[in-house]
Amino acid sequence: MDAKIAAIGIFVIAGAVGVRMIAFMKEADRQLTQDSGGAAYYNAELTVKDEQPIPVDLPGMPDHLKPSLELALEKDAKVIKAWLTQYRPYLRDPKLSEIELEYVRKVGRTDPTEARKKFAEIDRRNGPDSPIRSLIDSMAETYR
Repeated sequence: MDAKIAAIGIFVIAGAVGVRMIAFMKEADRQLTQDSGGAAYYNAELTVKDEQPIPVDLPGMPDHLKPSLELALEKDAKVIKAWLTQYRPYLRDPKLSEIELEYVRKVGRTDPTEARKKFAEIDRRNGPDSPIRSLIDSMAETYR
C-alpha cells in the first residue's frame, strides 16, 4: 500500500513539474519572439527611397530551397542570417545578393553598422549590369 501511495505522489510531482516546464517554455518563446523595443518598433517598416520590388525569379538558387527561404524571410534578421549561413554554398549571385539585401533591410533596424557593412559587400559584388543594380542604387542612400 505504501508503494502505491509513493508512486502516486511521484506521478503528481512529476506532472506538476512538467506543467511548470511547459508554461516556462511558452513564456520564454513569447519573450524571444518580441524585440526589445516593443511590438510597435519590431513591426515598424524601414522606408527606403524609391523602393522597388525584388525580382522573384532570379537565377542562382535550387528550387528545393524556396519553401525554407520564404519561411525565413517572414522572420527577423537573425533567422535570415542563419538561413544564409546554412545554405550559402548552394547560392549564387544574383539570388544570393537579393536575399542578402532582405537581410540588410531587416538588420538595419537593430544594427545599422552591420547593415552598412553587408550592403557595401553586396554593392562591390554586383556590377552595373546586375539584374538587381536598380534595387541596390535605390537602397544606397539609406545604407552607405
